[in-house]
Amino acid sequence: MTRNSLTLRLILTSSAWVLVTLLVTAVLLVVLFRGHIEQRFEALLHDHLEELVAASELTPDGSFSMSWRPSDPRFNRPHSGWYWEILRSGVSLARSDSLWQESLRLAGSVDSESPWVQRLVGPEDELLQALLQQITFPDSGQPLLYVVAGPVTDIDDNVRAFTAQVAVTLTVFGCGLLLVVWFQVRFGLRPLRTIQLALSDIRQGKIGRLPENNPLEVEPVVHELNKLLDHNRTLLERARTQVGNLAHALKNPLTVIRNEAKSINNEHGHVIRTQTAAMTNSVDLYLSQARIAGSAGLLSARADVKAITEDLCFSMERLYRERALHLQCSGLDGCWFRGEAQDLEEMLGNLLDNACKWARSRVRVRAELRDERLLIVVEDDGPGIPEQQRSEVLKRGLRLDEMVSGSGLGLNIVQDIAALYRGSLTLSLSHDGGLRVTLNLPAAD
Repeated sequence: MTRNSLTLRLILTSSAWVLVTLLVTAVLLVVLFRGHIEQRFEALLHDHLEELVAASELTPDGSFSMSWRPSDPRFNRPHSGWYWEILRSGVSLARSDSLWQESLRLAGSVDSESPWVQRLVGPEDELLQALLQQITFPDSGQPLLYVVAGPVTDIDDNVRAFTAQVAVTLTVFGCGLLLVVWFQVRFGLRPLRTIQLALSDIRQGKIGRLPENNPLEVEPVVHELNKLLDHNRTLLERARTQVGNLAHALKNPLTVIRNEAKSINNEHGHVIRTQTAAMTNSVDLYLSQARIAGSAGLLSARADVKAITEDLCFSMERLYRERALHLQCSGLDGCWFRGEAQDLEEMLGNLLDNACKWARSRVRVRAELRDERLLIVVEDDGPGIPEQQRSEVLKRGLRLDEMVSGSGLGLNIVQDIAALYRGSLTLSLSHDGGLRVTLNLPAAD
């Protein structure tokens, strides 16, 4: 796919939106999960704090004691990261075994009896999240400050593990979505591929119009293309009709003049007959070129090489039956010319007629397909043409031997028709010593 590919553009745009959506989803999930973990962590600290309050006892004289200690074993393991402490006026009344002889380093003073969360630095310089609450017991002169703390790493570890799971899950999900996007784009653009193949079939002459059972979005384009093809075909048919009318309009007066000139036996009559014959040949040539120029642009034109060649060979054998010429055809199966059958008939007819005029006993015709090109080779066993004179033969009206009938326009017309189809005509020496003519034309599937 190139930079200007519509498929690539749609896939990249859809993929970008998918990736952005997944990234935003991942961030939101991690943020929500962290908030949930912090709430659970705070709830756990609150449970431990209530357990400490329930275990606290104050005597009438103000002395403090605890009826039991929290059962969580993490409070008993030294420097475990889980600590609790009870203070009065900044003096520690009781602390967890995990603190040993150290105290928690509180930040700022306390003047509220509502619980609040605070970040502290522990004995091992670890970051702690602590829940603090100041409680005043009945008949107690001073409030007690309860502090329960746990390591922030517990929160971070849970969030980190969840983030890794989210990353893996969304990566797999994202790859699946990208694959779905690719299939969706390919499936959505399939009608364009269908139109492309149909246009290729039209160009090769397999069909004349685009199929109209298309999705609603592309149907207007198909409709306009079919109208364009119909309009082009109409113009070509009209041009052919006008060419035919022009041919009759010009050739009929020329025929009358030529017939009248037959009764004039002097030099003037000869000049008139010669010039009218030249004018007739010129009219035939240019009208033929005009017709070919129109038909060469017809996209749906397609001709069967085998059928046309075999018919022409049969006609030539009958035309030259007194000379007992043998015309041999080979390699014609599956060969199709991308153009008008009438043009192929005119080219092959001229080549076969020229070969039969000069052949001694045999004319061979073969065809082959090579790189989407059609090569048609016509060979005879006649005298051939010297290499230095081959380019002269293709000049309009030039004949190397005036003893052989013809106008001298045959090979030149073939060359002109081939050129209109972006083809070529080359002359060379055949295996039998005669002339080999190779016609290079566009092939149709």
